Amino acid sequence: MKYILYDQDAELNQKKMINRKKLIITIAIVVAIVVIIILSALYISNRGFREFFDQYIFQKSVKENSGSFIEVDAESNYFVYAYDKYISVLDKNVLNLYSSNGKKEHEIKVEINNPIFQSNGRYLVVAEKNKQKLYLISGQNIIWQKDLEGNISKVYVNKNGYTSVVLTGTTYKTIVTTFDPEGNKLFSTILSTTSVADIAISNDNKYLAIAEINSSGTLIQSNIKIVSFEKAQSAPYESIIFTYKAESDSLIVDIEYQDKNRLVCMYDNGIHVISEEKDEQIISFSNAKVIAADISLNEYCVQIVEKSTGLFTSSTNVELIQIGTQKQNLYVIDSSVKNIYCYNNVVAINLGSEVHFVDTNGWLVKKYTSSQEIKNIVICDNMAGIVYRDKIEIVNL
Repeated sequence: MKYILYDQDAELNQKKMINRKKLIITIAIVVAIVVIIILSALYISNRGFREFFDQYIFQKSVKENSGSFIEVDAESNYFVYAYDKYISVLDKNVLNLYSSNGKKEHEIKVEINNPIFQSNGRYLVVAEKNKQKLYLISGQNIIWQKDLEGNISKVYVNKNGYTSVVLTGTTYKTIVTTFDPEGNKLFSTILSTTSVADIAISNDNKYLAIAEINSSGTLIQSNIKIVSFEKAQSAPYESIIFTYKAESDSLIVDIEYQDKNRLVCMYDNGIHVISEEKDEQIISFSNAKVIAADISLNEYCVQIVEKSTGLFTSSTNVELIQIGTQKQNLYVIDSSVKNIYCYNNVVAINLGSEVHFVDTNGWLVKKYTSSQEIKNIVICDNMAGIVYRDKIEIVNL
C-alpha cells in the first residue's frame, strides 16, 4: 500500500501565488482603463494634445508624393470625378477607372466631351452639358444610355438608380424628365415660366423635388415643388403635391433629400429643412461670416465660419450640424479656408497647400500637405484624389 503525503503549506502558497497573479492582472486592467479614459478625455478636450496624437501616434499626416498616384497628360483637356470605389478620368471620350492603388481597372467609352457628373452610391450619371447625350453607369458598366430632346443642364441620380434630367431649349422654358433604373421614362414635369436651380429624388423613390426660380417679376421668387412619382404617372396634372415659397429675398442654391424624406434646402441666406409640410430654418448665414456651406453630407450639413482672433489674425470654425437633432460638432483651423468638398461623412477642407479631411464627428481623418497650390479634390469611398496638372495623388482615408 502506498501513502501520499499531503503538504498543506504548499497548497496555501500556491493559492497565494494565484491570488497575487489575479490581483496584479486586475490592477493592470484597472490602470489601463484609467489611462485610456484620461487619454481619451485629453484627446477630446485638449486641442494641442489631440494634434500631437494625430501627427505622431495615429500618423494622420501625409505629404505630397508619399502615396500612389495616377499619371495624366498635362496637355490634354481631361476631367476628374470620383464615385463608388473609383477615381475616374474622362479623356478623349474614354472614362478611365482607377482603384485606390492608382491601378487602372477599367475603361468605358462614352461620347462625352464636356461632362456633367453626378453620383450616388454605386451609380454615376454622366451627360454632355447643353447637349443630348446621357449615360447611367454602375460600377464598371453602362446600365443605359440615351439621346434626349433638348439641352441637358442638370442631372441627378438617387442611391437606387432613379434618374432625373433638366432639359432646356424646347418649346417650354424647362422640362424635368425622370427615368427608372432600367432607363424607362416614368414621367416629365413641365415648367412653363421658371428655370431650375437644382433637383433631388427621395431615397424611397416616391418624390421628386424641384428647386425653381421665377425671374419674370420685379423680385426673384424661389420655390420648392414636390412631385409625387405615383401621381405623375396616373394623374399628371395633380402630380405636384406641395409648393413651398421662399421669402422674396431668399435665392435657392441647392437641395438634397436625406432619410425620413427630409429635404434639406440651401438658400443664399441660410439652410432650411422641409419635412411633413413644414419649413424650418436650422442655420442663418446672417449672424456670422460664412465662407462656405454644403448640404450633401449624410444626415449633416456644414458651414465654414471665419472668426476674428486679433487685429490681424483669424481662425476658422468648421461647424457640422446634425439635421435631425441640430447637434453641432466643431473642428477649428488656425487658417483661412479656400473651399470645401463633401462626400458621405467626410469634409475635405482646402487651405491652399494643405487639406484637412474631417468626419462629421469633428475628428481629423487625414491631413495632406502639398508643395504647391491645390486646385481640385475629388472624394469617394475611403479615398480622395488631389488633382494636379500632370497627376492625381491618392490619399487613403
